[in-house]
Parts: sequence; structure tokens; C-alpha cells
Amino acid sequence: MNIVAVEAVEIKGEMLLLNVLHLHSPDTVKIKQGLQSKRDSLPQLFANSPLVLDGAALGNACRDLDMQALRALVLDLGFIPVGMRNLPEECLQSATQAGWAVLRSPRAVPPRVERATAREPIASQKPSVEVVDRPVRSGQQVYFPDGDVVVLQHTSAGSEILAGGSVHVYGSLRGRVLAGIHGDTSARIFCQKLEAELVAIAGNYRLLDEMDTDLKGQPAMVWLEGEKLKIAPMF
Repeated sequence: MNIVAVEAVEIKGEMLLLNVLHLHSPDTVKIKQGLQSKRDSLPQLFANSPLVLDGAALGNACRDLDMQALRALVLDLGFIPVGMRNLPEECLQSATQAGWAVLRSPRAVPPRVERATAREPIASQKPSVEVVDRPVRSGQQVYFPDGDVVVLQHTSAGSEILAGGSVHVYGSLRGRVLAGIHGDTSARIFCQKLEAELVAIAGNYRLLDEMDTDLKGQPAMVWLEGEKLKIAPMF
């Protein structure tokens, strides 16, 4: 009898899009109020949402932060605490003792290559683009963190597109579309028919039903101005 060993588990490193709460105060009451307000503004998005807490803005004030109370309030508000990052050395032990995972800081986003001028051609540098020549169905995800995503057909409700750069959809755009997922604020979203459930650029997101626009169902472009998403007609 031949016995074939089968691995019971497999661990792979993957890039995931997570919500990050940037802490500016050790006051857990203020943290709870702010987080609850954000959750209530988009309950469909934040229900059971994984959450990373970033302590870069706290500095040494993290010593006044009740790590156990912080974890409890995150759970009470319906978020899933993933871990904490950017903590000073003196606060790492209290975080781990309270049950927090300590995460490595993300790599810095590389600067975008400026468009070459006539005098300075960059022949060897090609834009990184993922072209999808089929419809993106409900439940499917297109994830391309290295550049733009171009969909030559439509996307369905319940689908998701995540791109490090811009997103171009030459058809109806439905579902969720997130451009500039690594912080590229110059990323844009273009589509022939805007019907998305949610649009996001560089972590700034809005539900389309909550946006003041008459461009639903029309060719449209979405971009980021400051921290506010803007929508304009394509033609």
C-alpha cells in the first residue's frame, strides 16, 4: 500500500487591503467615539472588517494608552483587530501582553516615474498594466498591485477590482473598485457606465449611493482632490 502524505495546512504571504486606524491620542474614549462614528457612516463596509492600528503619530504618548481597553473597544464595535504597527520600543511589551500582534511597518510606496519629455525619452521603461478581456463576474476579484487595471468588458455587482494605479473599465462598472491601493493619490477610475457600489482611491472611499452626483449610469471619471473624491463626466 502506498501512503501519500498530504500537507494539512499551507501558509502563503499575500498582500491584503486592510483598514488602518491612525491613532493621534491615547484617550480611549476619544478613539471609541471616532471609530464608532466612522463605522456608523459606512456600516456595510466596516461590518466585521479587519483593522490595523498605527501608532506613528502617538510617539511616547503610547505609554498612556490602555492596550487592553483599546483591544476590547475595537471588538465591541464589530471590528477584527489584526495588530498594531509603528509603536516605540517601550510600548511593544504592553501591546503584546494585551494580546496585540505587532506588525512590521509597510514598505514605502516608490515614487511614480514622471512622464518623459521629448528631450528625455525613457524607452526602456514600460507602464505596468493588467488587461482583463473578459467580464468580471460576481464574487471574482482582480488584484494587480503593480500598476493600472484595464477591463475591456463590464464588471458585475459583487465583484472587486484592486489596483496599485488607475482602473479603466470599458463597460458598466459595478461592484467595488479600489484604485491606488498603496497610496497613489494620482490614481483615477474611468468607466463607460458608473454603477459601482463603492469607489476608492488611496484609501479614501465612498458608497456611490451617498455621493452627490447625477452621473450614475453615465461615462464618468473619479479622482481624488485633497481627501475628497470627485466625479466628472468622461466626455
